[in-house]
Amino acid sequence: MKNYYALTVAMLLPVALLATVPPSDTTRSDPSQVEIRKDQPLGKQDTALRKAVLSWSRTTLESTDYKSIQAHPSSRYFPGEVKPGTPTIEKVVPIHHRRPADSTWRILRRLNGYPDTYTQYSTGLYAPAGQVIEIQLPQYLADMGELFVQIGCHTDNLGQWSAGRSNWVRMPDIVKYAALDKTLVRVSSPFGGLIYIKCRPTVKDWSADIRISGAVSSPLYIRGVTTDEQWQAQLKSSGAPWGEIATDRIILSVPDSILQKLSNPKKVMDLWDAIIGAEMDLGQYPQPVYRPMRLAVDVQISGGFMHNGYPIMAHCDEGTLNTIANPDRLLEPSSGGSNWGYFHEIGHNLQNPDWIIAGTGEVSCNFFALYCFDRLIGDRHGAHGEMTAEKRKARIRQYFAVGPDYSKWKQDPFLALTMFWQIQEAFGWEAFKAFIRRYQQNLATDPNASFAKNEDAKRDRFVQTFSEVTGRNLVPFFKAWGFPLGNKLEKEMKVYPEWIPYNMKFDVSQ
Repeated sequence: MKNYYALTVAMLLPVALLATVPPSDTTRSDPSQVEIRKDQPLGKQDTALRKAVLSWSRTTLESTDYKSIQAHPSSRYFPGEVKPGTPTIEKVVPIHHRRPADSTWRILRRLNGYPDTYTQYSTGLYAPAGQVIEIQLPQYLADMGELFVQIGCHTDNLGQWSAGRSNWVRMPDIVKYAALDKTLVRVSSPFGGLIYIKCRPTVKDWSADIRISGAVSSPLYIRGVTTDEQWQAQLKSSGAPWGEIATDRIILSVPDSILQKLSNPKKVMDLWDAIIGAEMDLGQYPQPVYRPMRLAVDVQISGGFMHNGYPIMAHCDEGTLNTIANPDRLLEPSSGGSNWGYFHEIGHNLQNPDWIIAGTGEVSCNFFALYCFDRLIGDRHGAHGEMTAEKRKARIRQYFAVGPDYSKWKQDPFLALTMFWQIQEAFGWEAFKAFIRRYQQNLATDPNASFAKNEDAKRDRFVQTFSEVTGRNLVPFFKAWGFPLGNKLEKEMKVYPEWIPYNMKFDVSQ
């Protein structure tokens, strides 16, 4: 049997998350009883207990002895308790899995958004902590050996990245995975969570009804499917602390307390669909979308203000919760606020390492953010406080006053973005789309991007491609910014007329 582990604030949260119960010394040292929450974190200095908690969590989550699993005390605070008296139900969940076409997968597999991670299919169900959940599936799916059940949407492990060096405000590892390799599988999680069926994206097409019992209903709005009446009925009957709102392009996993205030989910998801659509337009993402992106909020993530992935993870803080489902704030200038963060992380998911040259990992994702501000908000100048006209002018003046230095350029993402801003202003977004398409076309004959034998070759190809799609020789421009480029490239690009911004010819500070 495959091991899936190897394959792979308090504000506006449910009232249950705010409960406080003074712990005894005994429970504080017992991983199975320790209570970790926002107002009672497990400190970074308590290394022995943290190691024990991580070990206990992993061992318990991997256990197949579902009868022995009890609700962990910390689950009351996060992800939260199911409302008392909420009935468990049995539900048949229809799932339709579609394998991406080979021509599409050739492009998708190169992207940064973890395209080969197992696809999560939402069920609209929530597993209470310690509750036994039964999943029934057809024999042929069990025999396939490619399906898993997942309990919980908060997949970040706090033992990793910067969270491993920070105080923990929740248990560090709270998601349960189990193989669906029999027609009847029983599982239980000490933490509970939203229930998903997972399948490798490249598995052949299949459709099936999967029966799940022992869970409670959780709100699940699907744009174009769920009616207003059905949504209101879901909210009224929900006892789950989390739910989801979805389109074909993105699914948001958010606290029920946010969903209860959401009277017009269609308006919110129309905007999110437009956001994803805009970024996919710049990234020339193959349509139709083979699966929606995912974004989940969490009281603590493994690192960063947000981070990309499947799902994208964001902090469950006031800024996020007041923006994520608020159509009035999603599309407004934010000077680097939450919506810039969303656009930035979605951009990360659409980056192709083939065209990420040294120093641009945190730069080219912002092409997508600027595109959203241009196309959806209509004004990029309020996009980020570091990209105002004054900041860009001062940054350019300082950089060129001491002489262009590629090593310094690589260390300053906003300096690098300022340079690309010049290209965009001169040639428009269509040049960036053509640039990305050219790399996609190359994959037909060079699927593993063998041209990038080293960073020098990769950088030369980058400049060559921008020159070819614009029909101008951009070598002088990139060299003016300090880029080291090969002699062969310089000679070849002389077939195009040279380009450099007019003001850079006489005063780069203008």
